[in-house]
Amino acid sequence: MKTRFFLLVLIFSLFVSLHATGQVVFYADFEPGSKDAIPDDGVNDIKKYKPENAGTIWGDADFEGGNIGGKKAMAQTAEGCGISGNTELPGVDNFTDGIIQVVFSFGDDDSFGVQFRRKGDDVGYLAVFGFIETSSVLFMSLEDGCCPSGNCLDQCGCENGGKEIDSVPHGLGGMVMTNTVPYLGRVEVKGSNVKIWYMELAEAGDVFAPSEDLGPPILESDEASTTGAGSVGVWHESWGMGRIDSILVTNASGFDIDAKDKLATSWGEVKSSY
Repeated sequence: MKTRFFLLVLIFSLFVSLHATGQVVFYADFEPGSKDAIPDDGVNDIKKYKPENAGTIWGDADFEGGNIGGKKAMAQTAEGCGISGNTELPGVDNFTDGIIQVVFSFGDDDSFGVQFRRKGDDVGYLAVFGFIETSSVLFMSLEDGCCPSGNCLDQCGCENGGKEIDSVPHGLGGMVMTNTVPYLGRVEVKGSNVKIWYMELAEAGDVFAPSEDLGPPILESDEASTTGAGSVGVWHESWGMGRIDSILVTNASGFDIDAKDKLATSWGEVKSSY
């Protein structure tokens, strides 16, 4: 009898763990008075985004061109490799596993990315969504020197220089520097495994779908060996006038139903605005 009881407990535990979904712990849409922001609309206050590099200057902006409809975003308004670097998301300092998802567009030919499990200048990871100058998705470790504040990727040997963990061509053609084409980037982290998706927002479909519904990741690596908790941040290299919108972070894979229902309207509005 005891054996059957413990077997049932084990099966139930496995069922729960295999079907667990992540809670959305951070969502910033940069809309004034937003009711969708998580944990509250304070995350839309651009003054709370403190860049590690004083040369990075964040401001608010509309997406330019197209049928934007006044949607707000966070824009990086400086230029040059010397102002490159990371900006931690306010309050997101205990990320281990989960999903990081961002909508963004480009105002010049340099790259954008996200850092996670960051615990200082030399502990953590960087996933890069390359643009015209870097036509790849890249995954790299801060421990390997990728990439100190104030450096573009080529200056620190992390743009096809051999120091990056992996680099895969993204295959996105026809990219333009006018902030008129929004892109979706998703990074899913489970232990040492990291998967990265990168596509035009218009091609993403249901942005709350399980990751496998997005198709195969462009890049997958099992080399995220530093698994302790750390911060999440948005990273850029010389990213003059690039836009960031709808930053979302979960604390495990997938999305819980309540958060999906709450944010689905916002995501639909973002997509239909372009």
